[in-house]
Amino acid sequence: MGDLERILKGRLLPADYSKFQIHRSRRGRDIHRVVLLRNTEIAFAYLLPGGPPTVRDIGKGKGKRKKSFPSLSKVLPLSTSRLDPNWTAGRDQHPEVDRRQAKHVLVLGAGALGSPIVDHLAKAGVGRISLVDADTMSPANVGRHLLGAESIGESKACAVAKRVNLAFPSTEVAPYFKNTAAWLKDNSLAEVHAVLDLTGEPDVRVQIENARQKHPCPLLVGWMEPYVAAAHACSLPSGQLWLQGAIDPLYSLQAVVWPDEVIQQEPGCSSRFQSYTAAAAEYAVALVAECALEMIDAAVEPILPRVRSWVRGQLYLDKHWPGLKYNEWASVASEFEGLTLTRSFP
Repeated sequence: MGDLERILKGRLLPADYSKFQIHRSRRGRDIHRVVLLRNTEIAFAYLLPGGPPTVRDIGKGKGKRKKSFPSLSKVLPLSTSRLDPNWTAGRDQHPEVDRRQAKHVLVLGAGALGSPIVDHLAKAGVGRISLVDADTMSPANVGRHLLGAESIGESKACAVAKRVNLAFPSTEVAPYFKNTAAWLKDNSLAEVHAVLDLTGEPDVRVQIENARQKHPCPLLVGWMEPYVAAAHACSLPSGQLWLQGAIDPLYSLQAVVWPDEVIQQEPGCSSRFQSYTAAAAEYAVALVAECALEMIDAAVEPILPRVRSWVRGQLYLDKHWPGLKYNEWASVASEFEGLTLTRSFP
């Protein structure tokens, strides 16, 4: 204890050292005292004597019981592992993680695109995420969602938040089991650093457009075309509007000319859906996540209004719906397995 005491006395402020010492007394023994010594290369930790008894689970199954171990009489070395975002997001090789920790990102939509995007933002070190979605998890969602069968019947936003908060302690995901209009009624974009609209809903795009005029902030609109024959991420700086007058430009930005019958009807109900697999959707997730992080990181030089698209080749299109045609800008992708293209907006 002598060496540790000298280190603590030298490193702590007098008031903090005095507070730390209080817990050595009998009245402070309900608290464990741990000393952690760390630099950029290595870390050591020690559990100090004098704390409360330690209770551990012993045995398994029906024979499982709790056993109490008396307080330590000497210093116990502890193994240490880092779980801070600078380490988990890139082994101390990404200085932008510190800035991401201070960011608040609003994600609209916790579906097949939105749910894995939240997961990627947390892995990348984004500190705070507000997740808005009014839907519940259904069996039809399981095959292409971050969540699985264990979450059927639960709020998508709440279940995704619970999963991500547990997995990534440096990120706080706040779920909102409501639609965008209801969220905007109770909240504003004043403290939001970026908005990701991953709903694919025209009404949501209008609502966010109005909110951004009151409190300008960067916006990313991300969506997938049927079969994920193409995926798009439109990144807009704070001063750039999405709507072109009264016109929503989303469909004019698409890569493929789609017949109406491509959008399918779910048997036995009024729901309509696009057909695609989870494997195909991973291309869209990677595209949107990368663009979202570029927008979040753009602190010094604002991003330019642009659309980045992942477009599959003609063989992929013919496999899913023979005879499909590209819009002119996307035809260059026809001979490739897939091609990433970036265009200015609008």
